[in-house]
Amino acid sequence: MKKTMSEKQTKSDKTKPSHRYKSAILGCGPRAAFHIQAYEGLDEIHLSAACDQRRERLDDYGKKYKIPHLYENLEAMLEKERPDILHIVTPPAIREEPMELAARFGVKGIIVEKPIALNPVQAGKIKSLVGRSGMKIAVNMQRRYFKTCLGLKKILDEGKIGDIQWIRCVTKGNILSMGPHMVDLMLFFMNNVRPIRVWAAANGMNGYDYGHPAPANMLVQYVFPGQKVVYFEDAEDAVGTPGETDFWQHGELDFWGTKGRAWWAQNRDWGYHGEGMKNAHVEKSSWEGSDVPGQREFTRAMAHWLDDDGKKHHNCLDNALQGFETILATLQAALTGKRVEFPCVPPDDIIKQLEAKLGGQVV
Repeated sequence: MKKTMSEKQTKSDKTKPSHRYKSAILGCGPRAAFHIQAYEGLDEIHLSAACDQRRERLDDYGKKYKIPHLYENLEAMLEKERPDILHIVTPPAIREEPMELAARFGVKGIIVEKPIALNPVQAGKIKSLVGRSGMKIAVNMQRRYFKTCLGLKKILDEGKIGDIQWIRCVTKGNILSMGPHMVDLMLFFMNNVRPIRVWAAANGMNGYDYGHPAPANMLVQYVFPGQKVVYFEDAEDAVGTPGETDFWQHGELDFWGTKGRAWWAQNRDWGYHGEGMKNAHVEKSSWEGSDVPGQREFTRAMAHWLDDDGKKHHNCLDNALQGFETILATLQAALTGKRVEFPCVPPDDIIKQLEAKLGGQVV
């Protein structure tokens, strides 16, 4: 029996390479492993090269993950490989310089670790670069792509707990370390609406290993349109997920609405209890089961965004900058001891001023 043209075409399509984009990664530290593991089952992008100044670490990654091309110099990698997408998995002080270099070599998309910046000057340079180059940037706050978070978002959007009145948000790690993840989730669940004002108190300074200089402990009140209130605690002794020993595993959001409540706790569970429900709906929230799949969908979304401007990444630069500006306003409120209205333009040396106020050097 002769095969039809459509059957021949289908068979031919299956033999074609599925990868539409070529990527490379800068930085082979611990977090890079999760970026790389996300490529298993990711058909849209092929990871072709890695770069790190530490040769031993670079070789280890190349061997473990079968990365074909390894470089100790970013410019050499970009010139030789010409990737469409560059992962920047570096400490937060290293942001705008590799982005500038990537733009010179025609990189279309950047996936960069959070925070997007450490100060207003750095954020301004990145925003200007995007305006000049048209390069697309997604900041790696991948929880927007976790199935657990998407499940909760659907419940909230469907009004299962009515109109949200107030939210409790808690994490460990300072506001430039774990804070960006939780602020980003807060804004995600609030449909990317900007707060109208913020009050904050702070105590101590802490930089963590990768250089996130910010207050060690913060207590914050955000007020959103409609007088919706968020109480945000980011502190060394905060309790987000009882029993967890790692600071980055402590993250919880609790929502109180006019018809019930909902919650999400990292590595524990999520659920809701609406009006008229005999029992709460509860599902497990597993970090191990969420991070790599969420990272995969986060990375896949970059390919879809490059395909179609209308498919904007959930963690696009605009959304990331909104979260960063929310954090800057929070720091300004802590510095002045007063409520701060949005939009807010804090001083470029906001961290140094906070350090002076809170006493002691950043550790």
